[in-house]
Amino acid sequence: MYSGQPQPPQQQSYNMQPPQQQSYNMQPPQPSPPKTPAQIGDEYRSALYAQCAAGVHEPTTKFGVCGIITAVVCFPIGLICLFIDTEKKCNRCGIKLG
Repeated sequence: MYSGQPQPPQQQSYNMQPPQQQSYNMQPPQPSPPKTPAQIGDEYRSALYAQCAAGVHEPTTKFGVCGIITAVVCFPIGLICLFIDTEKKCNRCGIKLG
């Protein structure tokens, strides 16, 4: 009911008691068993393949036999054949690069 006078704000009561702890039957975390060399190697290989999947390859260039022979026999002009007869591959995953 409205009496024309402002009413004082209502105070809210808060429960200031600390929360009660529930007792759980918790066991301490057990240490993981040591990794075998095969598991470590598998993780390492997966990390390397992940780099290749991200486009970070490890390129190697191999020259063909025909290009090497032509470069030796026809020395100055044969170098052109040597650089044409190349193959770039990723050393890790084996994919041919441009």
